[in-house]
Amino acid sequence: MRFFLCLICFSFVLLLPFATVLAEDNGNGLLTVELTADHVDITTGFHGAQLSLFGVKKHEGELAIVIRGTERRMVVRSKGQVMGVWMNKASQAFRQVPVYYDLALSAKGSDLAPHDLLKEHGIGLDALDFEPVGRKTPETIERFKEALIRNKQTQGHFPLDPKDIYFLNGDFFRTNFYVPSNVPTGDYTVTAYLFEDGKLLDRYETSLRVAQIGFSARLYDFAHGQGLLYGLSAVLFAVMAGWSAYMFLRKD
Repeated sequence: MRFFLCLICFSFVLLLPFATVLAEDNGNGLLTVELTADHVDITTGFHGAQLSLFGVKKHEGELAIVIRGTERRMVVRSKGQVMGVWMNKASQAFRQVPVYYDLALSAKGSDLAPHDLLKEHGIGLDALDFEPVGRKTPETIERFKEALIRNKQTQGHFPLDPKDIYFLNGDFFRTNFYVPSNVPTGDYTVTAYLFEDGKLLDRYETSLRVAQIGFSARLYDFAHGQGLLYGLSAVLFAVMAGWSAYMFLRKD
């Protein structure tokens, strides 16, 4: 019995620093948020999902809530006429582009904090800092960046406008996000920020998992894991479908 007590105490001493780090990851306790569901399951008939987030703040101030997907390298291309044919003429690649980004604000961005502070934490489309690849003029890079943001907005992966944050009472708040049917899979971060007088008081971060399940997940894994076999299967299926349609509609 004494051996087990010593073992428990020793384990507690070892794990205490890690518990302290975990407690410090989410600030000083002035802000807490929770998603109604920490995962989005994409099935064959998935048509999008509504995400609700609830939270409590224990101090006066304004809020910003950001959902951000993993970052990838993306390329933007511009078309032009070459001998009367529209084709790609120029392109610009960017690194550190989130596959999905959305945010909710309790006040206008300029009323939350100075632009430098918003940019530091990536709050707002103007604050997103994509790393350009190659050497082009700042004007050209800015033009391609604006085009990238427009393309992502058209896909529903970037917001047209920030969502609203509703206060149910003085401390309790709620906001809603809509996840489109073409949302990229992966691990997302949901971060809430509490500002007062242009200063960041606290932040709280949680995670969201977007993944395919069921038949669509198996089909996705098969297509990416066995690309050649998937391609041959698709061709064979198309041939069989065409032949079956021909035999069914053929007139004697």
